[in-house]
Formats: sequence, structure tokens, C-alpha cells
Amino acid sequence: MPVIIRVFRSIDLLDRPDKRKIHSISTPSLGGIAIFIGIFLAIIMAGSMTEIASEKYFIGGAVLIFLLGVRDDLSSLMAHHKLVVQIFSAFLVVYFGGIKIEGLHGLFGINNFPWVIDEIFTVFVIVVMTNAFNLIDGIDGLAGSIALVIAAFLGWAALQSGYLIDATFAFAIVGASLGFLLYNWYPSKVFMGDTGSMVYGFMLTILMVKFLAVPTPPSVIEAPVATSLALFVLPVYDTLRVFIIRFATGRPPLAPDRNHIHHVLLKLGFNHSSSTMLLIGYNILILVFVVTFQSLGELWIMLLMTITTVLLGVLLDRKLIKREASRLAKLIPPEIKLSKEHTSL
Repeated sequence: MPVIIRVFRSIDLLDRPDKRKIHSISTPSLGGIAIFIGIFLAIIMAGSMTEIASEKYFIGGAVLIFLLGVRDDLSSLMAHHKLVVQIFSAFLVVYFGGIKIEGLHGLFGINNFPWVIDEIFTVFVIVVMTNAFNLIDGIDGLAGSIALVIAAFLGWAALQSGYLIDATFAFAIVGASLGFLLYNWYPSKVFMGDTGSMVYGFMLTILMVKFLAVPTPPSVIEAPVATSLALFVLPVYDTLRVFIIRFATGRPPLAPDRNHIHHVLLKLGFNHSSSTMLLIGYNILILVFVVTFQSLGELWIMLLMTITTVLLGVLLDRKLIKREASRLAKLIPPEIKLSKEHTSL
């Protein structure tokens, strides 16, 4: 990571502040290169060549996403161009690698998807979650911390179920995340960029799909679908939230803005570190709740988790609206306020 920072500072390849961004200092934004190298060096050192070869399509898809991210960080790509590469990478893993969501473990009465539907659904999930993770990367430390929590849990679950190669991938991501966070915690010295966020989103989603594919008997989790949603609760909620806001205001769904949940916390007066800690704390709390009360069943757990998350989001939005209204009221000159009072009388 220090090498990445020095090199990109020396060639002046920096992410510069503008009206859409919240950082005020030009910062290297290709930390995802170090993350990617760190992950795969760890996998090569820890895994056997036979095990690594068995994951060639997973690795191939991750390499394509990595190259896409580098290209996008160097010169922004159109959204539909990125989408094509993401779909192809997901198709590579699903169709040739055989990594797919075959059913929902009885949720909504769905144990097994019909032929082809499972592959289409899995590609859809991978592409959506890759982009959702990309969207959550908005403040120092947040995306790296989310990746750390998700990978640590999936690594533990894989170990408990005896899937050592999956555990190797997951703990390699944990190590890379720890290394990255040393330089990305507020005030950040480097950003992961789309290179890091898309690699994280793609690889973690693949590991989540493999987690869902574990048969129930050897699995340590009785509610794998609800648990998967709990792991990705922040990216999923934030993506749905901003898309609804953009749709309601007539803006394109992929248009950048500052309406993400982490932006709300910043506007409420929290700094990067406290905002990240609050969001990660909530992610961990939801995960603990799901694992502790998984005997309630998939549907009830997902319903309670959804209601809780939406209500907390609404409360934050209402608090922000009141704060902004109070701030605007203070900006109104006294003579205008007085005039309004006379008019009302």
C-alpha cells in the first residue's frame, strides 16, 4: 500500500476534490491494486495448486473485474460498458464454474429453482451486489470495514463446514482489508477506487453464493438466506434507498449524488470515523441477531431485519430534514420573519 501511494503521488494520478466529492485533499485512488495483489498472493501462498486450479473461473472473473476497475479509475467508463463486463464475468463464474444459487432453502416455498432460472438469478445477484458494494464506498474506512466483517464471517462458516479453499479466499480478503484500513481510516491516505470496491463486491458475493450452496446438514447456519442478507444489509439498503430517491426526484438511477446513508450521517454532524463505526456496529448487531434467533425461520428474520433497517433509515432522514429546516430558519433575516408574523396577524 505505501508503494501504491508513493507511485501514484509521484505521477500525480490523484482523485481531486470537486462539488460531488466529500474529501478536500487530492488523494491516490487506486488502492484496489494493492488489495487485489494482497488477496491473491495470500491465496497462492496458502492454497494448494490443485485447489486454486479448481477455482479458475472464480479467479478469472475476479481478474476481469479488477481490470475493469483499473480502467474505470484511470478514465471513467460509461455505466453500460461496465455492466457488460460485469455480466460476462458473472456468467463465466456461474456457467463454467458451476457456482450458482440453486434455491432459497424453503423461503417462499422455493427449495430449487427451475433449470436456467438458477443461473440467470445468480448472475443478477452477482452484478447487483458488485454495484451495490461500489456505491457504499463513500467515506473513509466504510467499504473496507464492511468487507472485513463479511469475509470474516464467511471464512468462519466455510471452516466450520470443511470448505477450506473458500475459507482461504475469505481470510485473504480479511488480511487485505486490515492492511488497507491502516491507510484508509480517517484521514485517509488512499482510496480503494472502483478497482477495490468492485473486486470486493464481486468476490464477496461469489463467496456468499457458495455459502448458500452448502447443504443444510454440514452447515452451521439454519437460516442461510437471512444470514446472507444480514451480511450485505448496508449495501442492499443503501442502494435501494438512493434508487428510490432518484426515481422519486426524476433523476437517472445511476446518477451520482450525496444521498447515501453515510452522507446523511455526515450531514448530521458525525465525522468519517464515527459514521463508519456506527454503520459497521449496526451491521454486526444485525448479523448477531440473525445468527442468535435463526430458529425463528428465514421469513420472520428477514421481515424483522427489513422493518428495523427501514425504520432506522427513516428516523435518520427525519432528523436530517428537521436539522436542515432549523438551519434554513436561522438564515431568514429578522425583518422577513417579522413581516410574516404581521401578515399572519
